[in-house]
Amino acid sequence: MWKRFLIGGALIALLSGGATATVAVNTVSGIAAEVFPRTIRVPKSVVTPVYSGGPQTFLILGSDRRSGAKNAEERSDPGRSDTLLLVRFDPEQGQTSVLSIPRDLEVNITAPDGQYYPNQKINAAYSIGSRLGGVRGAMVLAAETIEHQVFPRLKLNGIVDVNFAGFINVVDALGCVYVNVDHRYYHVNGTAAESYSEINLQPGYQKLCYQSALSYVRYRHEDSDFVRVARQQDFLRALREQISPEDVLGQVDTVAKAVGHAIASTFHDSAGQLIELAKLIAFSQGKPLRQVRFQALDANALLNGGSYVTTTPELAEATLNDFLHGAQRPNLPGSAALARVAPAPRGHHGSGGVSPAAIGLYPVAGSRPSGVPFPVLYPSLQTGAAVQRAVRSYDLRDSEGHLHHAYVVSWQQNSSGGYYDFEGSDWLHPPLIDHPEQTRRIDGRTYLLFADGSHLHTIAWHEGGALYWLTNTLLEDLSNQQMLAIARSARPLR
Repeated sequence: MWKRFLIGGALIALLSGGATATVAVNTVSGIAAEVFPRTIRVPKSVVTPVYSGGPQTFLILGSDRRSGAKNAEERSDPGRSDTLLLVRFDPEQGQTSVLSIPRDLEVNITAPDGQYYPNQKINAAYSIGSRLGGVRGAMVLAAETIEHQVFPRLKLNGIVDVNFAGFINVVDALGCVYVNVDHRYYHVNGTAAESYSEINLQPGYQKLCYQSALSYVRYRHEDSDFVRVARQQDFLRALREQISPEDVLGQVDTVAKAVGHAIASTFHDSAGQLIELAKLIAFSQGKPLRQVRFQALDANALLNGGSYVTTTPELAEATLNDFLHGAQRPNLPGSAALARVAPAPRGHHGSGGVSPAAIGLYPVAGSRPSGVPFPVLYPSLQTGAAVQRAVRSYDLRDSEGHLHHAYVVSWQQNSSGGYYDFEGSDWLHPPLIDHPEQTRRIDGRTYLLFADGSHLHTIAWHEGGALYWLTNTLLEDLSNQQMLAIARSARPLR
């Protein structure tokens, strides 16, 4: 509390000017040195810091480097960039956009020593750069490869490299993260020299901490690189909801202390840099987080005995244009029009309405979860391709430790990691529903609509003393019409 009070007082003094401001600058600068413990100097051709208050774009590298490992072999491993995430804070559009670059994307890599590496996966740039120049070399070559090989028009304003230990500590410092786990995740290494990340998660809204969070975002046993990327973006959206806009600087400071030298960045340890970053993070709170899809030519191209993601200059340019200039505007009609395109809760549709079959929906019989002390709603429609996989009731504790009850029904939409879920809980205001993009009142219900670009990702509403919500697949396989129709078809089980 003292540190947070000190930060607030320092900011007030900075604005007041005079001799007091000099003391304030020194105070915040000291905090900045803790927040940015490891500054990496990179060429201006790679990163151009901007302080204009306009849009800024950052590259987040999630690496598996283990510089602090006890094992000498692990310490000497150059590591790989397990995650390559572009984040754009855009006050002009009033949104934050995120774009994950598939780690299996095929590129040609040119190292600083002139060595040419054709037809490589893009995450190899981090490893090659690390062998030649440590963490700095890894960050620079990864950024240069993205800027030269993938998005020639991209201008980066900063780079952050967080290793696995840093990721776990960030989650821990923020009090873990409530995540909508879309289906059953299970893997235990057997006797065949398997060394994959083990995981054991049931479907449903829940708090993920420590290794469980890391295993969840890294999971790749039964789905594609694109599903994995979408899961990471979804986790980032959930993580953002754990940050208080009233205490951004305090939480940045807390996270920095927890992460320590697991993080390296191009931010310098000055008061101005710290305040600028805090302003950007505070801006993003309460604003849409838009997930931009990488447009690929082939998500599973077989080259040199391996599986690659391929794209074209035209598709890459379209992806970048969407990232830089696209807007979070789900294309939804008004409430009256919605009532015509989606079936009513009891299966009726208005004059001129669209039948369920016309949008790929069919009747489904409900299965009652046991031990739920509030009314159980269940959709009477499902997509034709889906297979129900789970009906589960469970206990759920909120951030204050209070016990709540919940249930989840999950359907598998396709074989490539596509699951959608219907859930209910007597926790009425979880972080999940903090920032709806729109609301619509139809048939006596007020729906909270959460979008991902132009696609509906979640539809939630309160009814009978409980909260209910429908969540799209990670790749948004269900159309907006289907999402609305399934939500509206939910009714009590008899």
